[in-house]
Amino acid sequence: MRLYPALLVVFFAFLVVGTAVAAGDMRPVDSTGADSAGANGTAANETAVNGTIIRITPQPDGDAKWNVSMEFALRSENETAAFKGLAQEFDKGNEEVGFSADLFRRIASQVKTETGREMQIRDVDRDYAVNNDTGTLYLSFVWTNFTRVEGGRLILRDAFLLDDGESTWLPSLSAEQRLVIESPNGYRIHNSPNLGHSNGTIRLNGSTSLSPVEIDVTYVKESKPPAGFSPSDFSGIALLLLAIGTGGAGLYVLIQRRDDGSVDESSSDERSPVAPPEPELVPESEDDEPNLDLLSDEERVEHLLKQNGGRMKQAKIVTETNWSNAKVSQLLSSMADEGRVDKLRIGRENLITLPDENVADFDDE
Repeated sequence: MRLYPALLVVFFAFLVVGTAVAAGDMRPVDSTGADSAGANGTAANETAVNGTIIRITPQPDGDAKWNVSMEFALRSENETAAFKGLAQEFDKGNEEVGFSADLFRRIASQVKTETGREMQIRDVDRDYAVNNDTGTLYLSFVWTNFTRVEGGRLILRDAFLLDDGESTWLPSLSAEQRLVIESPNGYRIHNSPNLGHSNGTIRLNGSTSLSPVEIDVTYVKESKPPAGFSPSDFSGIALLLLAIGTGGAGLYVLIQRRDDGSVDESSSDERSPVAPPEPELVPESEDDEPNLDLLSDEERVEHLLKQNGGRMKQAKIVTETNWSNAKVSQLLSSMADEGRVDKLRIGRENLITLPDENVADFDDE
């Protein structure tokens, strides 16, 4: 059976309101307990549930763990009782209540045809929780071969596409939905041309439209020292080698002086110790450039700022990186929240600076 994007729009709208109707008009809430109908879904705290959170965690073998959750306000004893009855049916696997694992199976079947990779929805688990005045439904499963594995890279893109890449089965997020994509364990984001991220996690809040090329992320393995080693181990080894080298040099000089007869045995208690030669320091070249392919998106922005005196217009960052306006905007907002950059509105443009950079003499050309 072929799935069309319009069908998926109806399905994801059902994730927000369908269960609420079945549970006695209970509405999804945010973390403050307020009714979220009409909310813009821009809460920064990840624990703030704006109705539905769809969390995807790719795995190194190409599979992906999915966790879908929806939280409801329980405003009376009747609503609490109604939710518990609904949740018990959901927990038993009643496909007519709450999230439908069967629909994800149908999506995976269609995507399997599109990508040519064998796909299954397995390890399906349902659960629910009632905590004070809120109730939450949980659906989790593993979607096999969700990402494309190429050598040491994982590419997250084609599993969202239909019709040879002309459309996507997830065309938008409603105001009550959030999509969270986490990095695989031991991997980092190498390239994400259309989406900003913070510490390797991509967060998309409703209301958001997603084009067929929107979700396109490449992960590469993180470079780590050998198992059991830490930076302090390397510094200790360096000091040991230095001690061995200087000690050997001193011993060699002493033996040479003895062979030449220049050491007076009778005055050995008065002679000064032989000073080891000073190690030759090789200054680092200021022209050395880091490998941009090894930098994270945040590190590349910081590198650009340092090259431009600690400040740049946001539009120039877009030009220099060749990233989309949306990605740069999301990335700079995340970096500003973390204190890695400062954003200053000047006229119709944003000026981006490194922290504590003096912008008093900024020349707006």
